[in-house]
Amino acid sequence: MGFPSTKTCRLTNPSPVPLSFKLRMSDDGTQPAVSSFDQIRNDSDPSWTEGIHFYVEPREFTMNPRQGTIPPQGHQDIEVTLCSNTVMEFYRTMLVDLEGFGSGVASLSITARCLVPELRVYPHMLLYDECRLKVPYERKFLVVNDTHLPGCYGLVPQKRMEDTPVFYSSPQPCGIVQPHSIAEIPVVLEVQTLGEHRTSVVIGVFGDERNPRSVVLQSTGRLADIYPVPRLIEFGRIPALQPNSQTFTLFNEGLVPRDFRIETVCKPHCYIIEPREGVIPTRGKIPVTITATLDDTGLVADTVQLFIGNSLWTTFMLVAVGTGTKIVTDKPFVPELSLGCQFRYEHYSPKFKPQPPKEKRTSLGYSAFQMRRFKIRNGEEPATALRESWDPAQPLGAEAFSILPQSGVLQPGERQQVSFTFSGHLNTTASVTALCHVEGGPTYEVGLTGEASHLSYSLSQREINCGFQMFNNLHHSTVTLANTGKIEFKWMLNLSIAEQHLPGVFVVNPTIGSIAPGGKQVLKFFYMPGVPGAFSRTFQLKVGGLDPENICLKGETFFPMISVNLPWNIEGNEKYEQLIKHLQQYSQRKKSVEQKKTQTPRTQILKMENVKPRVPDSGIVPNTQLQIKMVTMLIEEAALELQEMLISHLPNSFPDKELCQSLVKVELPEYVLDMGTVRKGYTERRTLMITNPGRMPVSFQVDVSALQGTGFRVNLDQIQSLPHRHTIMLEVCFESAHRSRGDVDVLLPIEVAKGPTYNIRLRATVLELSLHLSGQGLEARLEFSPPALKMGWTPQWR
Repeated sequence: MGFPSTKTCRLTNPSPVPLSFKLRMSDDGTQPAVSSFDQIRNDSDPSWTEGIHFYVEPREFTMNPRQGTIPPQGHQDIEVTLCSNTVMEFYRTMLVDLEGFGSGVASLSITARCLVPELRVYPHMLLYDECRLKVPYERKFLVVNDTHLPGCYGLVPQKRMEDTPVFYSSPQPCGIVQPHSIAEIPVVLEVQTLGEHRTSVVIGVFGDERNPRSVVLQSTGRLADIYPVPRLIEFGRIPALQPNSQTFTLFNEGLVPRDFRIETVCKPHCYIIEPREGVIPTRGKIPVTITATLDDTGLVADTVQLFIGNSLWTTFMLVAVGTGTKIVTDKPFVPELSLGCQFRYEHYSPKFKPQPPKEKRTSLGYSAFQMRRFKIRNGEEPATALRESWDPAQPLGAEAFSILPQSGVLQPGERQQVSFTFSGHLNTTASVTALCHVEGGPTYEVGLTGEASHLSYSLSQREINCGFQMFNNLHHSTVTLANTGKIEFKWMLNLSIAEQHLPGVFVVNPTIGSIAPGGKQVLKFFYMPGVPGAFSRTFQLKVGGLDPENICLKGETFFPMISVNLPWNIEGNEKYEQLIKHLQQYSQRKKSVEQKKTQTPRTQILKMENVKPRVPDSGIVPNTQLQIKMVTMLIEEAALELQEMLISHLPNSFPDKELCQSLVKVELPEYVLDMGTVRKGYTERRTLMITNPGRMPVSFQVDVSALQGTGFRVNLDQIQSLPHRHTIMLEVCFESAHRSRGDVDVLLPIEVAKGPTYNIRLRATVLELSLHLSGQGLEARLEFSPPALKMGWTPQWR
């Protein structure tokens, strides 16, 4: 497609007089076709991804010369060039009109098939590695063509915003790759912000706009060559509550000095950094000391952030293992605790109390609190009340567990509910024993174990690609929601409020629930898009207290349809006339200002070879693309009218098949095939082209029973699975021998499986003549060599 293919034929004049001729192509359009050589001049042309928008049928055949005069016994070589903008098989007729003799006195059959080559792009991910900010780096994509046809490709230019993190462009974005060869697309990348980036790039193939090649540019933005050594700071085993120091070095291998700042993420109060900020000289280094005073025992890990200017440049880790105890007293135990001299039988308690460290701060992740409730019941009923208290001298882990209340009085038969609260750093576990002392009674032990974690989940897919499907069929897809954390969570899933008014039926089941750690839930999506064309729906998933996340359902729907190279008759139908008027106005508004104003033809009717055309009425619609758009609009209108009935069954049941099938049973305008005047005893034939303009194979049946006794007949009655954009020939024959004089008018239905019914109005007028001719006339005769022209396989561009 888009690559011109030329064949030559010869037009011979065997008559004794010169003949002036004009050539025309049957069923060819008027808007100039686009060649690949023109296409590669503009990488921003929307046709790379949207296809060419024709306002009238494209003119894909050219003849050179198109007219001229052939001397007696002479000949004229004719070059016929096909530049296809349509993927299809062509069956066309080149007709010759002779000045002074008539139209279509000779004809030449032309066949061709147009394809789009399958191009592949390597690699799928182009690695730029580490890139300095706003410095251009160039890499190359390879476009591989393993077919026997040339191909045309183009890198779709980037749409940049103010905050676009990566800029990309190409000095040679478009080109042609020859058969069995490789072409290169250089891509220049400039990273604008720090960090890792994955930038999606689209490479279009002219004529295959529905399947753009999506590739990725991977890069990491960085400033000058600044880095810490080592990147892991290990303190080893150090006593809690006592200061310990480690040193690392910041290096700057760049050509300019850089401002820096260092921060810790989780427990900044536990670390002293010297220097915390400053300037690293050009090609210099700065030693940095971190002094840690841990407020916890066990494994402690923290993240160190290095800022260059105001931007986070890199992070590295700090790890330590705290040992010892976190409990301090207001009086020391060592070297000795003197109790002094006391009476022999009197008890004496030293006056000191356990205390947590003076500075106590806790950094909590999401869902870090776990509540445990413990009830104490006094089963005895002594004369006096019992006093119970929790022994604070038992190490509970001061930053991990808290108990409320810590003491109290229980009356006989009374209960006291005690709350245990665990708060810890993310991904930490603590285990202690709490002691409950009862005055004058026993001491009870309660084992406490706590673990801090956060909610986490996974989705098997976040974007459901539904592909191409029937718009009025019920379809389903599934997504698996899994709890990958250690905490049970509740979830809720609903269709986005902004999209609930859109047509179609979109349901998910279930919509709410809870999932235990390690558990899974299969989410079943049921949908019937309701109208043909592309669709997209967003379901919002809410897990616990986390931010909502979207699950997107995308696809494109179709309905089985055909097109016949005949005009429509909409005269007298106000609804159809309004639709056509709307479509024509819309097409006119979309015309480019560079193009010459071209009006949609309304007076042209199909001209068959060897037949003088009739001028149609104003209600004739000959434009095939306009017809296809109108069919789609009629289907959409019918679907929207039934939308309320479609959703009335929800949520208990889905629409039945009969209701869904009624969406395509719309009344369409009639095609018109007028055979004109046929002399009695003669037979007229017309060859029609029935094309599948949709995206999927289509089956249809011609109701030949409607033609019985009318003089009309056709050469086929049923077609199964006509492929996408393929055409089949339908021969219509009218035999006038057994018909009386006058008009013949019959309606021929073509029933499309799971689609609408198309009707062709067949007309002819039988004429009986009694003529006597005298005198001698001159017969004009032309001959083609070869008798038929086969264009072969032509690469196509849409």
